[in-house]
Amino acid sequence: MRSDFTLLYVEDDDIVRENFKEIFGKYFKNVITADNGKDALKLYKEHNIDLAILDISIPEINGLNVATKIRETDRNTKIIMISAYSDKSKLLQAINLHLFSYLIKPVQRKELDETLNRVIKKLSSKFAMDLKNGYKFDVDSSLLTFNDKHVKISKNEQKLLSFLCSKNDSHHSACDIYYELFGAQNEDDSNANNIVQLISRFKKKMLNLHDNEYFFIDNVYGLGYKISN
Repeated sequence: MRSDFTLLYVEDDDIVRENFKEIFGKYFKNVITADNGKDALKLYKEHNIDLAILDISIPEINGLNVATKIRETDRNTKIIMISAYSDKSKLLQAINLHLFSYLIKPVQRKELDETLNRVIKKLSSKFAMDLKNGYKFDVDSSLLTFNDKHVKISKNEQKLLSFLCSKNDSHHSACDIYYELFGAQNEDDSNANNIVQLISRFKKKMLNLHDNEYFFIDNVYGLGYKISN
């Protein structure tokens, strides 16, 4: 059964890329491919990527540098590196990149299957905050699920839920939330309005997506926002 996660696969050899894309399609509903590091970073920014599988030796920007760019702002996306045996020493550079795994060419099908199953299990981790009515959110992986199925949400919505779930002992004003998410230090009305609009759009999306009247963020007048009890 395919997962609902999105995979970004980067490989410059056309035949290898197409062969592996077919395999990955059995595991992931959404498989996005690129043949160079520059395009890979562009696609990463355009899509909500759950897993990136990168060959080290790709044109424009190599796989290690692509992973480095991703890690500058994102610690949640899982990364698997593929390298030739001769490149194995280069993986020492990847210690701080928090790779999920690395695979040596030629990649054995059994090892690939085991790795993909492990990463999907990790992405589907049940160690999540119960938001009730079928919703759960894993703060560590920024993964929102509804009835155990992955729900695609934006980076800002991930940040919002991560903050509210980790600080659920009190209510938070829109200005406070804006500061935590984006670092603004002044209580600007436009900043507060941006958060109000973000939550409003998020609520509308969830209600429309799952055709119900339940939303997991409460807004109490004079107090602010908080995950529903």
